[in-house]
Amino acid sequence: MKEMRRDQITGDLIIYSSYRNKRPHDTIKSNKNKPSEGPQYSDTCPFCRGNEHLNDMPTYLIEKEGQWLAKSVKNKFPIVDMETDHIYGEHEVIVETHRHEGSYYNMSIDEFKHIFDIFINRYKDLSARPGIEYVNIFKNHLRDAGASLMHPHSQIVSFNLIPAEIVKEIKIARSHMDHHNSNLYDYIIESELAHQKRVVYDGKSFLVFIPHATRYNGEIRIICKDDKKIDQWGLDEIEEISYIYKRLFEKWEDYNVEQIAFNVVIHTYPLNGDYDDLFRTHFHIIPRKFNFGGFELSTDLFVCGTDPEDLAEFLRFD
Repeated sequence: MKEMRRDQITGDLIIYSSYRNKRPHDTIKSNKNKPSEGPQYSDTCPFCRGNEHLNDMPTYLIEKEGQWLAKSVKNKFPIVDMETDHIYGEHEVIVETHRHEGSYYNMSIDEFKHIFDIFINRYKDLSARPGIEYVNIFKNHLRDAGASLMHPHSQIVSFNLIPAEIVKEIKIARSHMDHHNSNLYDYIIESELAHQKRVVYDGKSFLVFIPHATRYNGEIRIICKDDKKIDQWGLDEIEEISYIYKRLFEKWEDYNVEQIAFNVVIHTYPLNGDYDDLFRTHFHIIPRKFNFGGFELSTDLFVCGTDPEDLAEFLRFD
């Protein structure tokens, strides 16, 4: 089966090919994506508890009985800094747990709560700086997803412009509003709940689903059901999204039969302007099992072979 599909959020054109994932691949042994395992501490890791001298002072800290559990620190190799006028901002690393062998595949709900607590605190602080237009939150897990260190961490970057990907999503959402007089994200939520077969989890504050079309083979998305910005989330939202992460990554590991590389990107609201009627905070969870080839790079068309309904059925939880 082959058909053209269009991503409702990004506008990407997708060629869905039901047998594309069945292509043969050479088997190459590699350790570059070997997940963290073994002891909780590594004496060479700058993010491990006990190696605090390798980092600046924390910008935020979660402690218990005098020991830190998770923290944020300045990135020693920032993408942006405050040294220039044309592109500036701040770049921090969220050390998600003191456990060197930790990962989203084995974290507890409490550990996920710590992560979102830090996200919210750092988002509030960084977004308050003069001239900042956007705060970007993302995670790279394992080498194929861009991670340089194996200790579990994510990153938050503020800068003085709105990223092109967000501009594109807002443009598509505005076009939907102009043509249908409704919020695109509300429409997607209603459509997915009516269809049901691509829904992974339907909660009070969040919908988890597999998009009908996406450039990233097997991508998972999470949409916030109301127009709350991430800095407006309270205990209820933090508890629910932490529960989602715990259950989702457990199921995802079973589906992939291993701990695969992935990226998580959280698309937040631009800081200036009223986007409440157009936008919703949402997550893209992107598996990095497949790379783009010459066809995708030469045409800007993307080929996907994962059946979203099959994937959703496997991952579904209450």
